[in-house]
Amino acid sequence: MGSGAFAYLAVVSMYLGFFAWYRGLAIGPPARVAQIQLTQPVMTVGWAALLLGEALTPMVVLGGAAVLLCATLAVRTRSRS
Repeated sequence: MGSGAFAYLAVVSMYLGFFAWYRGLAIGPPARVAQIQLTQPVMTVGWAALLLGEALTPMVVLGGAAVLLCATLAVRTRSRS
């Protein structure tokens, strides 16, 4: 099981994920699209709560909201410049 999970992470995350990431950078302005990566930890916690039943404490929700707010401000600030 452990080696299968490692192989999956190596192939999907490292190789197939790069195609989607670089395609996204090619479609939009790289400086703006790259800011979306800031939301990845929030999405990871959200999926962990939905799929694995992880607990969402008020501090986790507040921290996630702060990250999303900062990412949104970063994208909007860059687009005005």
